[in-house]
Amino acid sequence: MVVRIQRYPAITSPFESISTFEQEIDQLFGGFLGTGAVRRQYPALDVAEYEGESVIVAELPGVRREDVKISVQDGTLTISGVRKETATPEKSTWLRNESHAGEFSRTVQLPHEVDLNAVGAELANGVLRIVLPKAATALPREIRVK
Repeated sequence: MVVRIQRYPAITSPFESISTFEQEIDQLFGGFLGTGAVRRQYPALDVAEYEGESVIVAELPGVRREDVKISVQDGTLTISGVRKETATPEKSTWLRNESHAGEFSRTVQLPHEVDLNAVGAELANGVLRIVLPKAATALPREIRVK
């Protein structure tokens, strides 16, 4: 049997090679994930600890304030909610749609005890910022030597 190998296929568009590469990656990892597509955790989170508080920043583009729920329980913080699907204008189709739509939930272990009465959260421009002040028991204390 003779098989023809084309090492350098003709590229008709500058984006074709990128698209082909993405498809090959999806095929490679799809078998492991069982989905045919690379899955990322949503929403993306940044967690930073400061002297008196921790701050969690979550990317939530297109999510409305009333569609987000935040809870703290047993040393974990959970952000959950729903992101509505974006409709296409009439007589149009998606060429690429990578935006996450539907329900989401992320849970992270908190690095310290939290003063639940002082927790604050703000959603602006698709970015959720949660400030988690440390509980008095989690703050450093100076101990006097007798």
